[in-house]
Amino acid sequence: MEQKTKIMLIGFLIAIVFVAIGVIWLGFANETLDVIANLFGAPEWELWIPPFPDYEIPGMEGVLLSNFLLGITFVGLILGITFGLMWLLVRLRQKE
Repeated sequence: MEQKTKIMLIGFLIAIVFVAIGVIWLGFANETLDVIANLFGAPEWELWIPPFPDYEIPGMEGVLLSNFLLGITFVGLILGITFGLMWLLVRLRQKE
């Protein structure tokens, strides 16, 4: 296996571990700003409606597996975009 492929695989595995920790540990935590807003009685106001409100798939709130899969999906998406841009920049630089 090539060195670059090993590094990317190890990075993705580390990201999976962090997603799992985040889903388990932070999935049950209240957001600090929400707690403070509730203490002051501030009304909830949304600037825009996100596709995944409260970082969960609508209808599957509290299901750890769905939250984990959503996290892994977006980690893969971000890594794919990042490596795609890196590949493009390397190719453009080689043409110069």
